[in-house]
Amino acid sequence: MLLPPLLAGMVVIGLLLSIQWLVERQAMNARLQSDLDALAQIRTRIEAQLNQASNVSDAVAAMILVERGLDEAEVRAVAERLRDRTPVIRSIAIAPGSVIRMSIPLEGNEAAIGVDLADHPVQSPSLERAIETGEPVLGGPYEMVQGGFAVIHRVPVFFDRDDDGDPDYWGVVSTPIDVMRLFEAAGATDLLQAGRLAVRGFDGLGDQGAAFLGRPERFDTDTALKTSVIALDGRWELALRPSAHGPAMVWASRAARLASVLAGLLVIWLVLRWQIQQRRLVESERLLRDVNSNVNDVVFRADTQGRLLYLNPAYERLTGRNDRQLLGASWLNLFSESERRRVRLAFKRSRDEGARLVMTSRLARQNATSLPVEIRVDVVPSRGGASAGLVGTLTDQSERHAFEQLEELATAVFEGAGDAIVILDRRRRVLAANPAFERMVGLPTTSLAGQRLRVPEVISPSQQWLSQVARHLKYRDRWQEEVPSRLPDGKERVLNWSLDAVRDERGRVSRYVAVITDVTSRHQRMEAMHHRAHHDPLTDLLNRAGLEERFEQARLHALREGDGIAVAFIDLNDFKPINDTYGHHVGDELLREIASRLRAIGRREDIVARLGGDEFVVVFYGVRSTAAMASLGETLRERIQAPIVLRGLNQPLTVKASIGFARLSLDADTLDGLLRRADKAMYEAKFGELGTVVIHGVSSVRLAGTPGADKSGDHAKNDNDEQ
Repeated sequence: MLLPPLLAGMVVIGLLLSIQWLVERQAMNARLQSDLDALAQIRTRIEAQLNQASNVSDAVAAMILVERGLDEAEVRAVAERLRDRTPVIRSIAIAPGSVIRMSIPLEGNEAAIGVDLADHPVQSPSLERAIETGEPVLGGPYEMVQGGFAVIHRVPVFFDRDDDGDPDYWGVVSTPIDVMRLFEAAGATDLLQAGRLAVRGFDGLGDQGAAFLGRPERFDTDTALKTSVIALDGRWELALRPSAHGPAMVWASRAARLASVLAGLLVIWLVLRWQIQQRRLVESERLLRDVNSNVNDVVFRADTQGRLLYLNPAYERLTGRNDRQLLGASWLNLFSESERRRVRLAFKRSRDEGARLVMTSRLARQNATSLPVEIRVDVVPSRGGASAGLVGTLTDQSERHAFEQLEELATAVFEGAGDAIVILDRRRRVLAANPAFERMVGLPTTSLAGQRLRVPEVISPSQQWLSQVARHLKYRDRWQEEVPSRLPDGKERVLNWSLDAVRDERGRVSRYVAVITDVTSRHQRMEAMHHRAHHDPLTDLLNRAGLEERFEQARLHALREGDGIAVAFIDLNDFKPINDTYGHHVGDELLREIASRLRAIGRREDIVARLGGDEFVVVFYGVRSTAAMASLGETLRERIQAPIVLRGLNQPLTVKASIGFARLSLDADTLDGLLRRADKAMYEAKFGELGTVVIHGVSSVRLAGTPGADKSGDHAKNDNDEQ
């Protein structure tokens, strides 16, 4: 009698045990799937943080490459902004020649300044690998000199520094990524502290690298859940110990064993329903986690009272504020205090119109700053058509604002620059010109646009000069020179031309940017300064410095052409009594008259100078004989001794002079040597008994009667005279 009930009971018990087994297996699969999802989420967050950090070092390296060197102020400004957006980065180190020169921020990183990474006993292998491959590498984690541990993303910088066409190693940009911050941002801190999670892959070597977080034995068990993380240019491997049964599951198992036979079929039905619901729940949670982990926009959900029910992780990444502090509060608290009223009024107006709210505002951040965002808010309808709350998105607009500000700044610089700026296409046609260029050429931009640049025109450009300009632009992308130019109004000016070639992504010239500066005044000042430095202020003759400069040119030309140079040293006799008797103003006018007569004697290439007081020097070019010098001396004496009529004097003055000659080909090879010999000859003439003109070592009176001597002073025609 008991057999059927027992059989029935055993069947029911068997069914209940089977259901229990199925339930436990499904729960284990759900836990396993949840662990796999958690591990995948950690991997995704780690890769996202590493990629974000690598973009920072790549961006800094790109700036250095574009600038072809380190502009510390600009690099620091950009690096600080990028680092603020990437919390896992400890610092950004810039090392020209592998020696750390900059650290952003510097505070707390002073110990890293001056460290030579090439000689570092631990970090040098990853640097050598980066330089050898020319690609970014991930090293570590290392113990940092600033304290703590970090993996370091290194980006080597290469560019052509010596214009030989080959890229040269400039240095390296290193981004230390704090390991603990990285895993904290990935949500793995609790798993690490519980000993369930371990990480290996030192220097990005994956399963070949050593473990650096957690227990290494996690990788030796067959039950561990493992996944690979693409760590920039290398790999890490994660191992997670599956979660164990919870107390609730144990009691449920015991309760299932005690379940009655009558509840067996109900349990079977409930378990089947539970399986279906559990599968859907796991899939929906997985989809939601994947979307929330990767979307960059802030997504929020609010109830009918406007109280926040949900904020995705992007909110914390953008603002640094914990979303749990805002849940339950008004969704308007997402924005800065000055913006809340404006957003509330705009939302009320859009809701009354039955439209979606779309506007720009500023999102409140943790450090009392705000972030420009675009707001999109919709009312969520319920089944009955009434409002069931709000759903909205916030899109970061900071990069767009920064780009707009940069465009405005560039426009302001272009329009307000004092130098003329004109932008040309590759065929030298004008695309744009600033107001300074219009003022320079006197033509409006409308008449220049689309035309080839012909003004200002370079005066008398030679083909060789044009070829040189083209060569500079082809190989160096830049040409700069100060050249005489002519403006459309006919004025000749000296303009500093700076022309840069702009190339596209294929390396072809797409634009030219010309910056033109008028340096005429500076040239005129330099010429005036040069004239004052080389001329006597009283007579406007060359002084000693000007004589030396002109004589060196004449000497080289004479040696090249085989012609001679004669130097006449002239001293006015009894000049002091004239000064004392008639006054210095008469003496000055007398010196100016003597200077004028000396200029008239020589030819254009001859040199006339005043050494000081009443001493003059005349350098005659093309003198080939002593007879020619004698003739020149007599001409000088006659011209100087001719009566001089000065203002304020009743009678003309007669001035005598002592003159000494020396010739380059016979006496010396330098100006000083010639002057010494001519001065000596002058003193022989002054105190001698034979006359007033002496050629070095020879009396001019005797030479004055030499046959063939030319009294006219045309010293270029004495080729057959006595040498």
